[in-house]
Amino acid sequence: MKRVYKDRFDKKIAGVCGGLAQYFQIDASLIRLLFIFLTLVTGGIFLLIYILLCAILPTGPKSYVEAKYKKLYRSKTDKRFGGVCGGLGKYFRIDSNIIRLIFIVLLFITGFFPMVIIYMIAIGVIPEEI
Repeated sequence: MKRVYKDRFDKKIAGVCGGLAQYFQIDASLIRLLFIFLTLVTGGIFLLIYILLCAILPTGPKSYVEAKYKKLYRSKTDKRFGGVCGGLGKYFRIDSNIIRLIFIVLLFITGFFPMVIIYMIAIGVIPEEI
């Protein structure tokens, strides 16, 4: 049976997002961005959920577990600013302009500030492709 745990190796703060990524077989950067987006949109409720998960989830195995899923990277070639939308387009196998259009719509829906913060954090969280 698959278990959810805090990842010892794929972590930025406590390993919660890395552990959820291992469980759902998706890149941890997507989980991190989702947590940041939901924290900003809900006024901090997801920050409390993160803290609770940090306290509840056990720490994962001591041996390194190789990720068997596709990794998300910022694009070097398809970028306007930072390569985030280009990388998301490659990851989801859709045109990066669709991602940019969704981002612009979310800018207006969320009141501009949260999406700008998320984009800036995404540049720091998502590694650039090699």
